[in-house]
Amino acid sequence: MASTDAPRRGAVKFVLLHHTACTGGGFHYYVSKEGVVAPMLAESLRGQHPSSIAVAVAGDFDNALPSEAQLAALRGLLLRLKRRYPAVELGAHRQVRGGRRTTCPGRRFPMKELAAWWRDEMPRMRDAAFAREFEEQYSKI
Repeated sequence: MASTDAPRRGAVKFVLLHHTACTGGGFHYYVSKEGVVAPMLAESLRGQHPSSIAVAVAGDFDNALPSEAQLAALRGLLLRLKRRYPAVELGAHRQVRGGRRTTCPGRRFPMKELAAWWRDEMPRMRDAAFAREFEEQYSKI
C-alpha cells in the first residue's frame, strides 16, 4: 500500500479496467493470471485517474484473452466495489486516456461482455448478496 501523504482520490465515479501491457502504475487492484486479486493502493488514494478505482488485469489483451479465472476474480471484485460504491460506473482505460491514444485494456479484452454482465447480471447478484446478509443478520434476533 502507498504512503498516506499521497494525493486523495475524491468521490468514486468509475472503476477503470487496465491490462498490464499498459504502462504506468497507480492501480488499486491487480488480478493475476491465476485469478488472485491483490490490493495495490488504498482506495482512498488517487491512482492513475481521479475519481476512479483502477484495476489492472495481468496480460496483454491486444494479443490474448484473459483466462476464465481472471474474469471470475474480476467479476467478484467488481461486485464488491459496486456494493461499496453504489453509483460507480464501469469503464475501460481507453475511454479516459487523457489525450494519449490507447487500446487498454486491450483489443481482445471482452469489455462488451463484461459491460453486459455489469448492466444485466451484477445487479441481481448484488441484491441477492444484500438479501443474504440481511437474512443472516436479522435471523439471529
